[in-house]
Amino acid sequence: MRFDKHDEGKSEDSSLGDTPITRRGLFAALAVAAGLGLLGADTALGWDYWGQNAAIGQGAWDAYGMRNGKINCCRGRSNPINQCMGWANGWTEWYAFRYAYVQILRYALNLQVECDYENELWFHLSFYPLTACGDDNYNPRGHRLWFAWEHDNLGAIKEDEQENNIVTFDGNLTNEELGVGTGRHDTGWKHYQYHDTGKWYRRTSRDVTHRWAADLNIFNIYVEGVSHDENVDALHSQTGWISSTVEHTYLTTEDIQGIVCRIHAADDDTLNWDVRDASITDATDIYQQAYGGNFNQLFLTEFTKVRDDTYQSDWGPVPGFLTTMRPAHVADGSRAVNASWGGPWDGKEFSHTNCTQPFQINSAGIQSRASAWWVTKRFSEGGALYGDGAMAIISDASGLCVNRPNATVAKASKLNLFHSGYKDGVAGDRASAWVVKEVQFTGSLTLNDGKPELTRVEPVACSDPLLTCSPCRNWSDVKKGNGGNAPTHFSYRWYQSETDEVPDGCSGASIIGTCHLSNFGDMPECAAYRHVGMNMSELMCIEALSLRLEGSPWQGSIRYSMLAKGGGWSDAAADGEPVGEGGRSLRWSAIKVWLTGDVSLHFDLEVRAFNSNVGWTAGYVSGTGLDAPTVDGVGDLTASNDLRCVQVDLIPKPEGAVVLRDFSRDGGTLNITEDEFADMQDRYLSCVVMQAFPTELRKGANHDSPLVHRFHGFVSAGPIHIAGVKVVYHADGVDDKSVVFTETAKPGHHAASAEATAAALKTRCNLNDHFGEEQSTGFTGWFSDTGLTRPYGGSELKAGEELHLYGRNRCTVRIEYAEGSLHPEEGAVYRTAASDGAPEVAGALELPDYGKGRESHSLGGIALPAIGDDGRAHKAVYWGERVAPAKPEDVYRKTSDGTWRRYVPMCWLTSASQQGESTGSITAKRDTVLYIKWSLAQADGVVSSK
Repeated sequence: MRFDKHDEGKSEDSSLGDTPITRRGLFAALAVAAGLGLLGADTALGWDYWGQNAAIGQGAWDAYGMRNGKINCCRGRSNPINQCMGWANGWTEWYAFRYAYVQILRYALNLQVECDYENELWFHLSFYPLTACGDDNYNPRGHRLWFAWEHDNLGAIKEDEQENNIVTFDGNLTNEELGVGTGRHDTGWKHYQYHDTGKWYRRTSRDVTHRWAADLNIFNIYVEGVSHDENVDALHSQTGWISSTVEHTYLTTEDIQGIVCRIHAADDDTLNWDVRDASITDATDIYQQAYGGNFNQLFLTEFTKVRDDTYQSDWGPVPGFLTTMRPAHVADGSRAVNASWGGPWDGKEFSHTNCTQPFQINSAGIQSRASAWWVTKRFSEGGALYGDGAMAIISDASGLCVNRPNATVAKASKLNLFHSGYKDGVAGDRASAWVVKEVQFTGSLTLNDGKPELTRVEPVACSDPLLTCSPCRNWSDVKKGNGGNAPTHFSYRWYQSETDEVPDGCSGASIIGTCHLSNFGDMPECAAYRHVGMNMSELMCIEALSLRLEGSPWQGSIRYSMLAKGGGWSDAAADGEPVGEGGRSLRWSAIKVWLTGDVSLHFDLEVRAFNSNVGWTAGYVSGTGLDAPTVDGVGDLTASNDLRCVQVDLIPKPEGAVVLRDFSRDGGTLNITEDEFADMQDRYLSCVVMQAFPTELRKGANHDSPLVHRFHGFVSAGPIHIAGVKVVYHADGVDDKSVVFTETAKPGHHAASAEATAAALKTRCNLNDHFGEEQSTGFTGWFSDTGLTRPYGGSELKAGEELHLYGRNRCTVRIEYAEGSLHPEEGAVYRTAASDGAPEVAGALELPDYGKGRESHSLGGIALPAIGDDGRAHKAVYWGERVAPAKPEDVYRKTSDGTWRRYVPMCWLTSASQQGESTGSITAKRDTVLYIKWSLAQADGVVSSK
């Protein structure tokens, strides 16, 4: 036996009362001691642990329904402040000595399990082993038998299985504080100096029930006078098992992956996340600040890979994936929005009360849980914030929420991570309510400073997007922190088209996609430019895929085909039809996508594919009348590596436009060759611009090829007209009304257009030899002057010139006798009066001979050349020319009986039968016949006079 520490030097055969049994400092006696008669109730000290209220031997005890219920840490609790439960054993006692006097030892074990913190993702349970000890000592000196000296107990807190220890604990029992005296002296429940033990429990997609117990081994004691040490015959006891359920999380995470966004307070659009001073240094704080379109206020959203390892076992089929947000101003993408202190996933403890932690950017790869975030609307469901689209942004590592301290609206105020530690601690909390808003590339651009036309071969320059587009700013400060690299660049694609229409965006059209992923299931539909599939897990490959157009103002279809891994191309599907089938372990390696119908005249496609072991590949699809054989595939065309993600986007273009130069970072100025300029006469140039991130700086295992490669949206510039040589053909006039044909000719030799001549011809306009023919032959041909004096036989044209050519149709006016007309009699002499002395009239009653006169023509004040086709009874005139034939005078002829007869002309008749009216003139617009009728004049019914 050991020496009695109260009486050194005494023999080792002293009683147990003199033997140091244990050492361990102590809490005060408990109220239960008062209940046992050891202390009066009024003198019992306050409880440090709720389990101290349990009676010795009570068994299971509970506060707020934790036992066999669901664990939570609700607000409004008072005594105790937290939910807790436990099991209190009865006394285990034995005789230490039964010699001159009796000494009895006893102890009891109590386990307290307490929920002292919870948030939307985590519970924290604290485990407190409580012990009580006592003795019956009839040694007259009456020392207490449990001494604070050598340790005398070793225990463990167990979970679920007998062998599964959460923690072990050890120490010494003591009841020395009860003083000296014979008889029974028992303590209440005491925690001694056991280390407080806690464990974090992760919520999952389903409720999980656990059970706990504590056991205790007692040694370095005497039983019936025999020493029991730690290794031999230790006494053992165990509490009963108590159970409770870790409630599942109610969170779902919103699909925001694949965009560039700004994040602002739901209460105030001017309070935006802002990385202080655009720093790229680790541990840079994030503030709230007015939005200025700065890149340190923009964030790229990606899939978080940490969900890969535990997705199925922890979560089951929970929709969505966690999000990593990278500040856009860091050119190499090496920083991420970060819960800098981590949390239970990282083995980090934090306060089990209201907890505040830093909210910063740090170097963080795709495996970092501190950079993994739940973005969820569920926290505000049923409240006013839900309708505002507000979301809580919650760290996957700790369950803490991004928070405006005390809901401050001050700028610039540092943001932090916070949670109250109680159930629904952020529900409806406006200080933790955020709106994620996509930021697209928008603005306006011009070509050659708005010059409308290009008249010669010269460079065509697109205006600077930094000046008129958003979000663009001077990047000089940002470049300094990025090794001279800008955070984005611009890429230019040039089109030529026949129309001067330049599209403003996509006119409401978009592509929607969905897929079935292996080891996950069906992904919800989303805009295909963001993602169809996901790129962060080799376990999740596309098994089936579909695409469809939405909101297009033009008719048409989107079609697609996929290359089977190790096989061939599938049949083409269209407009939401699936390629592949989920659940059959199908694997694909590449994809083809194309448009058909009118929609293909207005859009091209950007197609990107992500393959295991390859990364991203990309291509552009342009044209009409496409089918699967004419479209290039994108992805792993060797059919060797799994296809995991696809992105497809519309590129707006002028109707029917053809690509002249494809996207190029250096393509802001277009240099046109002489041949290209000649080929594009009277066409239009335009340019479409995108704002892209330097993905070449963001490759590597730590980033796994980022999902976001550019801002969504395109800005079009132009058009600018390529001036050819405009040739304008005028027929039968010189003003705009006379234009019958216009062509744009290429510089160089030019000849008059046969199409222009065909357009100029008027029906039945001929010279005399072809009078009245349907197919007109009277056109003059083309002249370079309005007076038709310079025949156009061709010329050498220069770019920017405008050539006007003139031509006229010619008609014939014939004169014929009307029915019943008298004709001249052979040998008859006709005089101007009824007198033998009157002058003779040569050719009287004959049809006029226009070939003997002087020919002249004039129209609109323009003298025109003689036609040269006048003759007996016919005259050539220009189309539209007024014709007024001279009317013959009356003539006289003397008969054989000496009487005179007067011959009278009736002209000009429009009908041979004399049914038409007579006219003095006509406007020639076709070959025409005018008629004359000679007849004898009658006077009092007599046709002659003497």
